[in-house]
Amino acid sequence: MLKYLLRRDSKKGLALVTANFGGLDVVKPLPPRFGIDAFYYTDEATRDATSVEARRTWTRILVPNYPRFDFSPRLRGRYFKHQIHRLDEVRGHRFLVWADASLALHDLDFLREGAKRLAKLPPHKRVLLVPHPDRRTIQEEFDFIESQMSKGDEYLRVRYAEEKMREQMEDFRARGWSLQSPLWCGTIWMMENSELLRSAWDDWWDQNLRFGMMDQLSLHPVLAHRGIEPQPLQINLWNNSHFSWVKHVKLA
Repeated sequence: MLKYLLRRDSKKGLALVTANFGGLDVVKPLPPRFGIDAFYYTDEATRDATSVEARRTWTRILVPNYPRFDFSPRLRGRYFKHQIHRLDEVRGHRFLVWADASLALHDLDFLREGAKRLAKLPPHKRVLLVPHPDRRTIQEEFDFIESQMSKGDEYLRVRYAEEKMREQMEDFRARGWSLQSPLWCGTIWMMENSELLRSAWDDWWDQNLRFGMMDQLSLHPVLAHRGIEPQPLQINLWNNSHFSWVKHVKLA
């Protein structure tokens, strides 16, 4: 039944994508991935440093010659996240999954079950997101980051001090987009590879180019703007049986 649900519109089933540039993370091996194609986009140095055993767990580890090489490593990685539907290797798959390179995946059954769940829903509900474990709204997230940076949090300062988060929140307000929008994790998610969702992901990418890479702030507003109702994957990002977060090799 699951095979039928994933293939009924002539697309392949499920594709998992990860990207990692600048040596921020190491390539982590995947658990058995029956029915899932998995693609890891990285630079030559990271690929060459990966063990043969880890390489074999992925469908392909690719060294792309795009997007622009003057992008920072983080922005290059974001292209593969927000423009996942444009990647030649996955454009023919029905469901697309993003997982940050910081994640060590322990099982993939929850992704197969997630695709089965989404396939039964109306098209505007075929997005699976993880609720943020610590804060509820984008306003709370914005306030938290601002507060922590003012207290000298080096990790957040390096990542977000130069971003235009204030301008972004003002833009949301001017558009009439709610600052009480739910806060979702951008760490791992699933979307149907449909015209509706591709348009929303293009909007999400535009937000990154215009305002910066704190992409959790813009995720729900751009979805709500297009009438998309994401479905929650009710797990705790920091403590669950499906994956664990591994500290970056370098400060990102």
